[in-house]
Amino acid sequence: NKEKISQIPIFNENNIVGIISDSGIISHMSEGLSKKTKIEDIMEPAPPVVDIETPASTLAPLIKYSKCILVRKDSKIFGIITASDTLKMME
Repeated sequence: NKEKISQIPIFNENNIVGIISDSGIISHMSEGLSKKTKIEDIMEPAPPVVDIETPASTLAPLIKYSKCILVRKDSKIFGIITASDTLKMME
């Protein structure tokens, strides 16, 4: 797979409740995960959500405070933008 996935959004029904990141998993692995560890134990707070029509120029300040930004289209999560994506947009 060419796609590098570093964050996965977590939903409760249709509501975003948090994300799981590769760095978060690695951090918890160093502390010792058990079979009883739940997703909510390693989940990080929900990232910001922007509409698909949001100008790319407004994303850089948001990514400073979150590992990713979720993109909404027609009231549904449509995509995910990472810090490296915002850097590519600014080139």
